[in-house]
Amino acid sequence: MDFKLPENTTMIADTARRYLKDNYSFDSYIAQLNESNHLEANRWQAMNDLGWFGLPFAESVGGYGGSLLDVCAIVQELGAALCLDPFVDLIVSPGKLLEFANTPTSLALLDRIISGEARVACGLYDRHAGYHVLNPSLRLNGERLSGQKHVVSDGGVADAVLVSAMSGDELAIVALPFDACDVERYRLLDGSRAASLTLDDVLITDEMVLCRGDAAKQAVSAWFDYLCALDCARMYGACREVYQATLEYARTRKQFGATIGSFQVIQHYLVDAFIDLQQLESMLLMVSVKGESANVCERGRATAAAKAYYANRAVGITQQGIQIHGGVGVTEELNIGHYFRLVTHASLSHGDREHHMSRFIQAGEKQNEVV
Repeated sequence: MDFKLPENTTMIADTARRYLKDNYSFDSYIAQLNESNHLEANRWQAMNDLGWFGLPFAESVGGYGGSLLDVCAIVQELGAALCLDPFVDLIVSPGKLLEFANTPTSLALLDRIISGEARVACGLYDRHAGYHVLNPSLRLNGERLSGQKHVVSDGGVADAVLVSAMSGDELAIVALPFDACDVERYRLLDGSRAASLTLDDVLITDEMVLCRGDAAKQAVSAWFDYLCALDCARMYGACREVYQATLEYARTRKQFGATIGSFQVIQHYLVDAFIDLQQLESMLLMVSVKGESANVCERGRATAAAKAYYANRAVGITQQGIQIHGGVGVTEELNIGHYFRLVTHASLSHGDREHHMSRFIQAGEKQNEVV
């Protein structure tokens, strides 16, 4: 079947590819690994000038009305380039949560993100809640909030954070300044920067609570599925580059007087990787379309299926790339090992394979109950 992307999406992908080729290299990535601040001013402004800050959001909230398919086109190129600039962490992730919350306060903050004035991160994961973002362990005690949030991806530069907490029996989304928390920053497996936040009896005013109840649950659920689709896009971009690099290596690396690509076992490995890559592309197209569906069961099943599949086959492609490269594949000087770390990280963020297989089964059961 011939999958033809919309012309606008193709143009967005081509623009992103050219921009990253001209502005971001493997040397840029290596240098960025050792920096605590992953926001480089010139590239950040260039992304804004390209319209990336407004692309993911509806025109009704001040954005440019781009679809999830359009955003995935950018994110897969970021993955292919190993780019650590926090476009998803500081623009897409908090922005979509604010858009889904759809309150005057949240949309006002979203407007500041689109304009590039605010640097906001999302802190929806608790140490004891696992991947279950709808059931945080943090609880509002009157007007005070205490507890911890972990793996708050922020590029090391966020000045505000959106956290989830239970207010009685209701889920609430709260906007906090970073300086209201005790912050511990660190580097994640893929090289990106994140933080753990400790809240010690922080005063929460009514203005800080963006939404609560069913509206908050729906917003967080839609946010989670959207970010799962972006994880798949990032992994696909990385796997595409690993396959091309491994294919080229097999054509040039010689052993026993012959290129290793002439060995039948290597040819079988490469054919298997090619087939897996085609299937990954099909899954990405599927989740890019269904990942923003208004049908919660359909959306949940699509994102769970895609993420579970990627957590298996995308990791497998990068593992095979290292295997074919041999010992050089795990050196810091070659990008293959770095792609493997990126894919492994993305396969675990927003739910590992086991979590999404359970989600897929549960979503199917709910869908059958409705039918």
